[in-house]
Amino acid sequence: MTINLEIVRYVAFISVIIYFCFEYFDNKRIKDEREEFIKLKTFEFIHKVTLVSLSLLSFGLIFIPDIPGFLAILIFVFSFMYAEIFGKLYFRTKY
Repeated sequence: MTINLEIVRYVAFISVIIYFCFEYFDNKRIKDEREEFIKLKTFEFIHKVTLVSLSLLSFGLIFIPDIPGFLAILIFVFSFMYAEIFGKLYFRTKY
């Protein structure tokens, strides 16, 4: 299994920039009870997404041992980052 490390490096760098930009603008929002509720719902969503991604990565590494370990770690970290971003955006529109 060949992986182009340049593409992985760029995807990781762009993902970190997106995450920090989102957090920067998110911290400028007014904090109230609604935001605290959204934060709690988002953390619940993050927990579920990371649990599913960790389970799928575990099964993937058991059945396909050719997957590099760093790629599994990156997928786990990306699932946490993007679950937080999309969870906050989703719960803000829902509540």
